[in-house]
Amino acid sequence: MSQRVMVDTRSGRVGRIVETGPDGLVLEPLTPGPEWPVPARYARAATPEEVAAALAE
Repeated sequence: MSQRVMVDTRSGRVGRIVETGPDGLVLEPLTPGPEWPVPARYARAATPEEVAAALAE
């Protein structure tokens, strides 16, 4: 199963989708940390460069 990696455009944080709903997404960071909600209008697919940068943090 492919996991979608998204950017929260409000903060620039990158995370994997763990839940989708009518109001948006819940993302979990690529490195340890808490999940957070993102309204759908503030989420977009992450670029490979953004994923690499998030993993390096």
